[in-house]
Amino acid sequence: MKIFTRYVIRGYTKLLVSMFMALASIYTLILFFEVLDDALENKAPMSSVLSYLLYNQARVTKEMLPLAFFFATLAYVVISNKNFELVVLRALGIKSYRVLVPMACLGGIVGCAMVFWNMNVAPWGISKSTEIRKVEINKEKKALHLRYTNLWMKHGNTACFIHFFDEKKQVFKNVKCVWFQEGNIQSVALAPQARWEKNQWELVKPTLLTIVKGTIKEENPPLLPLSLDITPQTLLEQKKEPWEMTYRELKDYINVMEEEGYSVPHLKMELYQRVSMALAPLVLVLLVFPLAVRPPREGGWKAMLYSFGVLVGYWSFNSIFVLGGRSGWIPPLLASFIPPLSAGMAGVWLIRKKEV
Repeated sequence: MKIFTRYVIRGYTKLLVSMFMALASIYTLILFFEVLDDALENKAPMSSVLSYLLYNQARVTKEMLPLAFFFATLAYVVISNKNFELVVLRALGIKSYRVLVPMACLGGIVGCAMVFWNMNVAPWGISKSTEIRKVEINKEKKALHLRYTNLWMKHGNTACFIHFFDEKKQVFKNVKCVWFQEGNIQSVALAPQARWEKNQWELVKPTLLTIVKGTIKEENPPLLPLSLDITPQTLLEQKKEPWEMTYRELKDYINVMEEEGYSVPHLKMELYQRVSMALAPLVLVLLVFPLAVRPPREGGWKAMLYSFGVLVGYWSFNSIFVLGGRSGWIPPLLASFIPPLSAGMAGVWLIRKKEV
């Protein structure tokens, strides 16, 4: 690695870490004061508050890291301009993109790591922090915090595997139940669905297999009562939100919903955005750098003005596509990736124009 590249990476990394720590601290402080009233009102222990803040660091990292790249890039270029470093490079015949390359590479590497982080770590942390706030801080009844696919439920001597809970029709789909007696299997039931009727679950058109003296007896009753102590309302209250689901959970949920004939553009947007958001560090570096490179006599105010204007514009542009994707007006895949790819290409065009 050349001396110049090491110099840029070292200075830029210091700024990046400082910016991220500052932004993360501010975000964490806001979360602390937000939860403090509930903690004092319910006399929750400080350990619960600290656990809530700790698990929320997954979300803090997801949301603040792209902004850290924005501020670090802007600060590095403004400081370099102030110290006439870029002027000296031009005088030596070295183009300014040589400064950009290490920054862009770092943004790309961090972006690749953020794909996994956004897909799995951030949803897990959000889910855990939500549960801690509800149960330990707000003193609500302990929730199951359920996903709606591949559910295991047990009550008394009954255990059931449920492929899918249809929240719109409020029925279980593809249900398999087992009844035990003294540790042994007494009977098994397979049903295409179970519905909530008269304050209890009922298997609809089940196939009931009962073990009687070593033989299996098959029956097909129209309805079969099911002793599960959970209501549709409880399931609705305790469901995992899409942003709390890991990649596999969300992907399975989308597949099952589509198999049932539902259109789920909002869920697909949630899934695709986890990847498109990982492009943000690289995109912001490419956008900010050419705008921040200004003649030293102009000072840093123009660089900051243009950079913040582009940040607001990019956020607005992305928000329009997010709304369009969630509503189904724009295909979710396009709605997720058009803004970052367009912004990235605009940044490359600005860089080429600056060098010319």
